[in-house]
Amino acid sequence: MIDRFRFIVNETWASLRGNLAMQAAAISTACIALILLGSAAMALYKLDALAQSLPNAFEASVFLHTTVSRAQTLKLKAEIEAMPEVAQVVLVPREVAWEQEKQKYKDDVNLADLPNPLPDKLIVRVHQAETLPAVSARIAQSPLVDEVIDSQAELEMVLGAARLVRWVGLGTGGLLLLSALLLIYNAVRLTIHARQHEVQVMALVGATLRSIRLPFVLEGMVQGLLGGIIAALITVLSAGLLSEYMVSQWPLLKDMPPGLPPGMVLVGVPILGMVLGGLCASWATLRYVRI
Repeated sequence: MIDRFRFIVNETWASLRGNLAMQAAAISTACIALILLGSAAMALYKLDALAQSLPNAFEASVFLHTTVSRAQTLKLKAEIEAMPEVAQVVLVPREVAWEQEKQKYKDDVNLADLPNPLPDKLIVRVHQAETLPAVSARIAQSPLVDEVIDSQAELEMVLGAARLVRWVGLGTGGLLLLSALLLIYNAVRLTIHARQHEVQVMALVGATLRSIRLPFVLEGMVQGLLGGIIAALITVLSAGLLSEYMVSQWPLLKDMPPGLPPGMVLVGVPILGMVLGGLCASWATLRYVRI
C-alpha cells in the first residue's frame, strides 16, 4: 500500500516537473477561467446586495386627518405595529413636520404667522418589501387615515430589477462555470495525449488502470489549485483597486452595500479550482486513459 502511494505521488510529481510548458498552459487556463468566474461572482454578489437593499428604502407614509387627536394617532400607531408584516412605525407629529416645512422654505416665504395645516404622519416599514402594498391597503381602510403613499409602482420596478439580477447571475455563473470546466478539461486532455507513451509503459510493467489514472487526477487538482490561488489574488487586488477608483470618481458609491468578503474569494476560488481540476481530470482520464 505504501509502495503504491509512493508510486502515485512520484508519478504526479514527475508529471508536474516533466513538461513545464504544458503545466504552465494548464495552470494559466484554469487561472483565466477562475478569474472570469470569480470576477463575475463578486460583481453579481454586489448587484444582488444592492437590489436587496433598495426595497428597504421604500416605506409607506400614512397621513391622518387634521381632526385626529394625538391619542387617536398613538392608538392607530399601536394597531399598525401589531401587524405581523410591520417592522417599524415612526410618528412624525404635525408640529414637528410644520417646523421642518418652515425651515425648508424660510428663504422663500414666511410661514411663521400661518396656522399649521399639516396632519400627523406615520412612516411604516415592513419586514418584506413585497407585503408593503397589502399593508398600505389595510391601513387605508381606517377612518382616521386621509391618504397612504407607498410608491407601489417604484417598488414593483425595483423588485423586478432584483429578480432580474438574480436570474442573470445564475445564468451567467452557470455559463462561466461550464466554460471553466471545458477549458480545464481540454488542458488535462492535452496533458494525457502528451504522455500516452508513459501510460503504455506503466501498463506494460503491470500498473493497474486506477494507479495510472490517479496521478492525472492529482495533477489536475494541483493545476486547478495553483490556478485558483493566482486567480483569487488577481481578482481581489483588481476588485480593490477598481472599487477605490470608482468611489473616488463617484463618492455616492460609498453608501452601496458591501460586496463579497475577500476572505471568501481567497479561500473559495482555490478550493473551487482544485475541485474543478480534479473533476475535469477524472472525466478526461475515464475517456482517454485506457489499457
